[in-house]
Amino acid sequence: MYSSNNQTNISSSHEEEIDFKEIIATIGRYKVSITAITVVALFIGILFALFSPNVYRASLSMQVQPESLTGENGGDMLASALNGQKVNLENESVILKSKAVIGRALESVPMEVRYSTKEGMHSIELYKNSPFTVNCKTISDSALRYKFQLHPVDSQHFRLTIEPSFMMKLMGLLRSEKLISLSEIYEYALPIHNPLFDMTISMNGDMSNKDYSFTIIPNEQTIESVQASLNASPASDKASVLILTYEDNSLERAEDMLSAIAHAYQEQNIAKTSASAQKTLNFIDKQLGEINQNLQNSAGSLKDYKSSHAVTVDLRDKALAETTKLSELEKEQDQLNVEEEVYKKLLSNIKEGSSVAEVDPGSAALVGSPLLILIQKLQEAVTLRATLIVDYTDKHPSVIKVNQQISSLKSSIKGSIESNLRSIQQRKDTLNGIIQKNKGVIAEIPEEEKQLSKLSNSYEVNKNVYAYLLQKRAETTILESSTVSGDWILDHAYADRNPVKPNQGLIVFLGFLIGLIFGILQALARNALAATIQSVSDVEKRTALPIFAVLPYFKNKKSLYQDALRVLLTKFEYSSDQQKPNIITFTSSMWGEGRATTAIEFGRVMAQSGKKVIIIDMDLRHPSVHQKFNFDNNKGISTLLSNQNEFGEVLHHTDQTNMDVVCSGLAAVNPYDMMMSAEFKDLLQKLKETYDYILFVAPPAGLVADALVLMHLSDLNLVLFRAQYSKKDFVNSIDRFVKEHRFENIGIILNALELKKIRYWKKK
Repeated sequence: MYSSNNQTNISSSHEEEIDFKEIIATIGRYKVSITAITVVALFIGILFALFSPNVYRASLSMQVQPESLTGENGGDMLASALNGQKVNLENESVILKSKAVIGRALESVPMEVRYSTKEGMHSIELYKNSPFTVNCKTISDSALRYKFQLHPVDSQHFRLTIEPSFMMKLMGLLRSEKLISLSEIYEYALPIHNPLFDMTISMNGDMSNKDYSFTIIPNEQTIESVQASLNASPASDKASVLILTYEDNSLERAEDMLSAIAHAYQEQNIAKTSASAQKTLNFIDKQLGEINQNLQNSAGSLKDYKSSHAVTVDLRDKALAETTKLSELEKEQDQLNVEEEVYKKLLSNIKEGSSVAEVDPGSAALVGSPLLILIQKLQEAVTLRATLIVDYTDKHPSVIKVNQQISSLKSSIKGSIESNLRSIQQRKDTLNGIIQKNKGVIAEIPEEEKQLSKLSNSYEVNKNVYAYLLQKRAETTILESSTVSGDWILDHAYADRNPVKPNQGLIVFLGFLIGLIFGILQALARNALAATIQSVSDVEKRTALPIFAVLPYFKNKKSLYQDALRVLLTKFEYSSDQQKPNIITFTSSMWGEGRATTAIEFGRVMAQSGKKVIIIDMDLRHPSVHQKFNFDNNKGISTLLSNQNEFGEVLHHTDQTNMDVVCSGLAAVNPYDMMMSAEFKDLLQKLKETYDYILFVAPPAGLVADALVLMHLSDLNLVLFRAQYSKKDFVNSIDRFVKEHRFENIGIILNALELKKIRYWKKK
């Protein structure tokens, strides 16, 4: 008896190898579709490489505000406040790519209208050498999606055409969207009024070509396009130099755009410095107005007193010295009061969260102070945040980072201001003590001299403060008039004359590779989704039953088919007597899988080897054996078991020596009862004495009970599956059927498999 121990399943240790070989087999099975997809993708890649517009890359190097990165008078504090040099360069990179800087750069580089023409099959973009210009006043959003085609008619007229592309037509069909179509003749330099747009087209050059086009891009979309093509990165970890690169279809425009961005960035920083100096001038002018009024009042009082009192102008040496000293002390006291007022205002703004724009880093009290550097950095951080908020939300990492920097700088500024206020208060207390002591000395001077000293002292103080503020105003005015950017352009924008894109060789290779990958993927997908059995592995994965034979599709190659059956017969003949089968049933999962053909051809091979064999068609519901031999089916096993005929009357001798056939006979009402009858079992015993092999062509297993009876009576049951016909699920069904009925004498024959797949299976 043949058992499942004879199975040909491969062990689990080789599963990965089997899977890999199955992939190879699948590729071979679908090689035509894989090749077709690969060729199509390769062709598309070639077209894309040939007709893709060239992209040029311009580069520029810029040193960014070196003084702000190194800092004087407080370098350690600055490094702490900025969290290092790299952070600052990242901030400057964001500013360079901001809408504010790019918007200012676009004022000098025309990009709203893109002009192009065709040379052969290629589209060439025209930058500054377009023979016509478009002045668009208004245009609808729907018209912005289209490319305007311009065809010269004569020296005065042109035809303007708008046609949707194939993709636009397809998307419009899917969305039930109304598309725009226009073809009209207009005159140069005259306004064109249309419900969709309002523009004027002027000719300013030789329009020898007959095929021009232009597109109109909104400013917001242009800025986003520039942002996507612009890159700014540090030259190295420790450098204060940024490398800017920009890519564009026009070499000249790439250089112009990059230069414009760099200059716009410089102008923005100059404007920021000038604004700071102007705030300082406003502060000084306000102070000058107050001090000037005090100075005039002091001069008038001193003059009036001198004219009404006969006081000796030449004071005693002691009175003169003390008065002069008191004047200097009170001048210093006023300066401390000014500083204290500035620091208190700064501290109030920081604590109350007021706009840091109110914090004036150019105040006279802060000139030369390390705190000035922190305040400048705070304003830069706030400016950066305002720039980022235009493009991002508060949860964006860059915004979160700059918020943390602002918080850290405010904390540092607050601590520094509080420390300075304590120091000023200590100096004021010490100064007050000295002033009070000096006033005690002056109190001993005669009243008239004392009053004169007081008036003279007030006048001198106001005069000195006024002179001090005039000096600061002159310094600030010079600073404002001589303001230059701290950002230096080291290498001006330059674009390599060789385009960086497209890489035609790479595109063609990627087209081939993508086509190959998609081809293989579709093959694997088709194989996985295929409902029918495609290969031996489809059977092996779904059952542990042994595969006794894999028979090739034998159209014009029947000899190979018979060779496979001879191998199967040899396996039986060289088996031990206990395992050698005598009664063999051929069944299947469904009709049409080749049960009758396989049994007949196997019988021929047996007969040719000298074995006596009989084939009995036991499929009493759908008989087919008689058709293979062109026998009359009026008599057969059904009439024999119903005692209508004798065995000799139903037996057919074939042209093949040693092979006889018994047809099914007329359709029986109760085929199950016939097979369960004692007469049928007695018949089998007699046939065993006469024939070496008894071959049953049984109905499909699991569909009718007839097959189940025959399988129990047989020494070996062979279940046939036909490649590309039998369902994969049927293998699982047969496997469950075998387990339910505990068959051990059962095996599988895979029928009509392509020859190359059998060769591959044998290699395994």
